[in-house]
Amino acid sequence: MTKRTCLTFIAFLFISFASAACSPADAVDIQVSPKEIGFSGERAYAIEEDFVSLFPNRDSGQPNNRLAVEWLKENYESLELSCSIDEWEIVNYSRPVALNNLVCRLEGKDAQEILIVSHHDQAPDTIEGADNDGSGVAIMLHLAEVFSAGSQPKYTLTFVSTDAEEYGMIGTGRYVQTHPDVSRIVAGISLDNLGRDYYNSMNMELIGQFRGYGPIWLALATRAAAEVSGAEWEVNLRAPLDQILDQAGPISFMDQGPMVAAGIPAIGLAAGVPPEFQELHYQLWHDPGDTMQYQSPESLGQSGLIAEALVRQVLSMHEFPQQSGPYIYFDGSGQMLRGAPLWLLFVAFVSIFFIAAARLQPGSIAEKWQGFRSALPHFLSLWLPMVASLLLLYLMVAVGIMDEYHLYPATSKDAAVYNPRWTAIFIYVLGSGVFFYLARWLHKKRLAFARRPDHTSVKGLAMLIVGLSGIYVLVKNPFSLLFFVPLLFWLLIRGRSGWGRILEVVLYFMGGLVFYGLFFFFGFVIFDYQFAFGWFLLMMFSIQMIGFVTASLLAAVIAAGLSLVVPPAEHP
Repeated sequence: MTKRTCLTFIAFLFISFASAACSPADAVDIQVSPKEIGFSGERAYAIEEDFVSLFPNRDSGQPNNRLAVEWLKENYESLELSCSIDEWEIVNYSRPVALNNLVCRLEGKDAQEILIVSHHDQAPDTIEGADNDGSGVAIMLHLAEVFSAGSQPKYTLTFVSTDAEEYGMIGTGRYVQTHPDVSRIVAGISLDNLGRDYYNSMNMELIGQFRGYGPIWLALATRAAAEVSGAEWEVNLRAPLDQILDQAGPISFMDQGPMVAAGIPAIGLAAGVPPEFQELHYQLWHDPGDTMQYQSPESLGQSGLIAEALVRQVLSMHEFPQQSGPYIYFDGSGQMLRGAPLWLLFVAFVSIFFIAAARLQPGSIAEKWQGFRSALPHFLSLWLPMVASLLLLYLMVAVGIMDEYHLYPATSKDAAVYNPRWTAIFIYVLGSGVFFYLARWLHKKRLAFARRPDHTSVKGLAMLIVGLSGIYVLVKNPFSLLFFVPLLFWLLIRGRSGWGRILEVVLYFMGGLVFYGLFFFFGFVIFDYQFAFGWFLLMMFSIQMIGFVTASLLAAVIAAGLSLVVPPAEHP
């Protein structure tokens, strides 16, 4: 059997194994009846109108924020729910901000808990904050009215009105972090952006905050419960490609994020926008135009019906599917790719770089090690300046040149995002240049007593570093290996000279294709930050929203690629 035939046979076996290993999604027996639904869009609209008119400008730390919490507490307690206010403090914009969570419980027969969350804070740029998230607040309070009017529920219903959602779901994170036993929470539901008059469907968000993805059984149960309950809206399920992208960059925008990251089965409900209203929708998001003018009882009614149907469905369940790990769900067939076959795909991909490293560096293990050692100073002269530049960002936060934030830098449409601190940028660029100059100078000095590595050794070490970084990603969040796929272009870099070096540089930059795509998608399409998105990314690193270890490994991958196109220093 030839080598090519052998590889083809192995690939055939692998694909056959992966295809056969797809399994049906966990089935949920739907028990909801339309007769049980008691939600009223008119009542939710009246609650929302009272709430946003009484408490405008209730962004985190403002007086109306606390007054809104006290008003909500009175309303929940009038339903005979037990309530408490959790008070704490964070630092945002380099100043202390007082926060308040309201936690209200409708005790069930069982100690297990269904968590329902909306946020009472609003973006600083809004006034009423009607849809975001007066709509969720109103729906949640009305759900408490509906369920408190009936018999004692099977599970405890916990209604949490959270603070600082606009600064990174901080209130929900606070609740799950201080919860005595999150394993008691059988399901979490986030309610946000649900009342505008042009909404026509329901979207479901499953993204965890920096890690994790909500279980598919909860999404399927939501859709099925809504259908049997008579919802007019279609409940949209994320397509397989969207699921991959969601899991590759798990930065959540709703309160289900911290719940999913804590291992809680959770889902975010946010209404769907018709294509013809997309531009208006973005204009109103985090804008003074987010008022009751665009809210409707009909949209609130459909949103509330779907939320109530989901809660009643979870209340009817005796057992809950135990689903963990990454997955891809195919709605057409009802099958899932998960478990060993999916992990085998991830491992096989990372192995490509280790195989390349081994094949590029010939000889015994000792000879391979010697080749890697010879290339290491060249790599370090490119990597260490990046790490030093990262530390420079932390220093600028510490001395006040850049702002300190608790978790996320500013909010969308915030002046802090659109107006970079040019002093900080100048210091960062100058400092980075100095670090690179010093590192390359030291590298050149070292060559007085060390041999200059050849391209094969440099490329072998670069592939080894990419492979080791891939293992870290594999452990932390395997779908993020999507960012590594374009790095396969680096295998085509061969140390060409002359005009060929231009091709080498092109191949190097092609390694960042996924990053460029996301930069454009979020910076230009979603947030409309334009190139100011680069400043937003810099702030993400400066406040360690992207932690030091992760940032250092990202720098290592970039430096590994640079080492392929930047020639090692010549002998002095």
